[in-house]
Amino acid sequence: MRIDLGAKVRTKDGHDAGKVRSVIVDPATERITGFVVGTGGLLGREVIVGEDAFEAADPGGETLTFTMTKEDLKTQPTFEEAQYVTPEPGWAAPTGYEFPPNSYLWPIDTLPAVEERDRPVIKKGDMVKDRDGDVVGAVEEIRFDPATGALLGITVKAGAALERLFGGGRLAEISRDDILRIAHGEVRLGVDREEIVPKERETETR
Repeated sequence: MRIDLGAKVRTKDGHDAGKVRSVIVDPATERITGFVVGTGGLLGREVIVGEDAFEAADPGGETLTFTMTKEDLKTQPTFEEAQYVTPEPGWAAPTGYEFPPNSYLWPIDTLPAVEERDRPVIKKGDMVKDRDGDVVGAVEEIRFDPATGALLGITVKAGAALERLFGGGRLAEISRDDILRIAHGEVRLGVDREEIVPKERETETR
């Protein structure tokens, strides 16, 4: 079922329960473990609910219905902001949802597990491949939101595949939405190289 950030939520017995605010992810397994719902005047607090708490959605995904009644919702755990952090820059969100990077949260008590796994991050010089696995170039620059630290996208310096399309030494902008996954030394895109648009300027080094 489609669950959108900002979607309105109603209880099973017809009360306006609030809106979906954030998504909680276990960084060790990269699985979504819950959603933060701001209940506003109904409970006056933000609560954490599981994915299975949502029973139905309208065709546009703008309004969701809980499997819970208002009384059931009162028993859900309170979201404590101090117990969570936003993911580190370069983190790739789980597939299946198209949420902004800064809407995901990691529980603080899971962070040691992330360090032990040596989570891959994007670095300058990393190889970039399109969705078919063809090398399109190398990471030239990594762009972050200065306010949140969330990954915005990368600039790719043309390799053999892109040079055939728009010449050597050229740059292409790749948005965060077009990044499929990040591995050590490699960035895989969710688009084909023919869909990549070059920047207007060329690199200074050829």
